[in-house]
Amino acid sequence: MDDLFYTRYLDHLKSYVHQTPEKKAIILLGYIQRDFLRYYRRGDLIDGFKFIKENVKRNADLMRHLSITQIISQIHSFVDDLAHEGIQNHVEIYPFLELQQKYHNLSFSSRLEPTLDIIYYVNTNIYHKVTVKDVLIHANQYCNPARAQRDFKAEMNMSISEFISAKKISTAQKLLRETDDSVQKIAEKLKFYDLNDFSKQFKRKVGISPLMYRKNNYQEENK
Repeated sequence: MDDLFYTRYLDHLKSYVHQTPEKKAIILLGYIQRDFLRYYRRGDLIDGFKFIKENVKRNADLMRHLSITQIISQIHSFVDDLAHEGIQNHVEIYPFLELQQKYHNLSFSSRLEPTLDIIYYVNTNIYHKVTVKDVLIHANQYCNPARAQRDFKAEMNMSISEFISAKKISTAQKLLRETDDSVQKIAEKLKFYDLNDFSKQFKRKVGISPLMYRKNNYQEENK
């Protein structure tokens, strides 16, 4: 599940890294909020609250830049999202919607959100055949696809196609290290064209074949 957290990727995005500490704190809280909702949907509130606590504690220096007013505003925004999820659907929703709209306008850059959404989409579909066209069809629900493509490259210093490939290979490395799946099986799982295509792409990015990678890592773990 770790790969699917929005908060995991913030430190890699220019639109976040270059913000003031105050604004970074607001953005971070917004994405902690989004990630928490995924715990709620699974009925896993204990781990969800633990996730919030750990992330706030880890970023305590940023949190100190927030005023009481900003913290209350964030709590109201959080209540709005919880209300949408059904936890507090008895409240009058309009004031929360109005408040969250103001919060949204303050905290999220035009590049940050679609880039994180593309990262999330690729990660959730890593075991499917994912193309740039698929990603842009998905992005079209939220923003102009051509702009999303440009903004992604500006944030990540790589194209969407390069990101998909890099993510597929990093997942393959993990499977080679942590499972007994054959190289053929891993190629099939990750929807490479065939074993030869997988081996070529892997060697181009990692520098050695999948079999050699597994052998080297097995030797390292058993020294």
